[in-house]
Amino acid sequence: MGRTAIRVLASVLAVIALPALAQTPTPKDPKSPIPDHVDGRGPTGPVELRILSPKPDEVIPLPEAVAGHPAPKGASVTVRFELKNYESFQDPKTQSGQGVGIVFDNGPVSVDFHPEKPWVFRNVPKGTHTIRAFAVRPWHEALKEPGAFAMVTFHVGERDGKNAPDPKAPLLTANRPKGKYPKGEAHKVMLDFLVTGCVVAEREVPETCRVRYKIGERPEVTLTKEEAVWLTDLPPGKHAYVIALTREGKIIEGPFNLHRGSFEIVDDAGGTPAPAPDVPKPPAESQPPKAGGPAP
Repeated sequence: MGRTAIRVLASVLAVIALPALAQTPTPKDPKSPIPDHVDGRGPTGPVELRILSPKPDEVIPLPEAVAGHPAPKGASVTVRFELKNYESFQDPKTQSGQGVGIVFDNGPVSVDFHPEKPWVFRNVPKGTHTIRAFAVRPWHEALKEPGAFAMVTFHVGERDGKNAPDPKAPLLTANRPKGKYPKGEAHKVMLDFLVTGCVVAEREVPETCRVRYKIGERPEVTLTKEEAVWLTDLPPGKHAYVIALTREGKIIEGPFNLHRGSFEIVDDAGGTPAPAPDVPKPPAESQPPKAGGPAP
């Protein structure tokens, strides 16, 4: 068999392997990897998450101005979900539980433990916005199955074209880390993300992508699987990070395919944490998108 035929055969086999790479079975009733979080429940079948409102491309009007007051610069946006085959709950003792992670534009994630009730963003500024939602475990890890992710792009007052990813294009959704972690749990800091529109795999597999991240001054890391990563040996203090979706060594075009975040390791002894390090530079050949999110 000639070299050309071997290359063609390898490409065909790689393409055939893509569906297997894309499918990540969801464990049922998993044990929590973190001691102070309850165990996971379910799912009872294929998870189905839908955003019922706002509707795709809906234009939400700004409220009318009140006499003697300045014109409103934002509006309230009510989000309604439909979640099937996945139990949502919050444990009253640990305050951990299962629910829906919500990302507004490229902002940090929030968790809704009661997705059967409306979730309201207030004072959302004018323009185009996108909400991404995904089912999460009590330790905040996102479920990696297609039906457990939903997205909607809408507008407040006017369309400006910002924060509007192509729903068919590769898309990175950053989930964790976020917030504060006790020093004793520094070995349980999870870096988690979701990728839609492409398979995360080795570079040799055609039409795939990779996830690259950098924590502070630590070396950049390239991931070839869509799996949570447990960060270790983090000192007390604030830590900045950047995570990106890449292909052929470059960030894939899209408003959310590069995300900056931060978290903090709190000293158990109550000492003063170290100052925040410089925000890490994004992976090569990229500029970060403008931050988005609901107005305070």
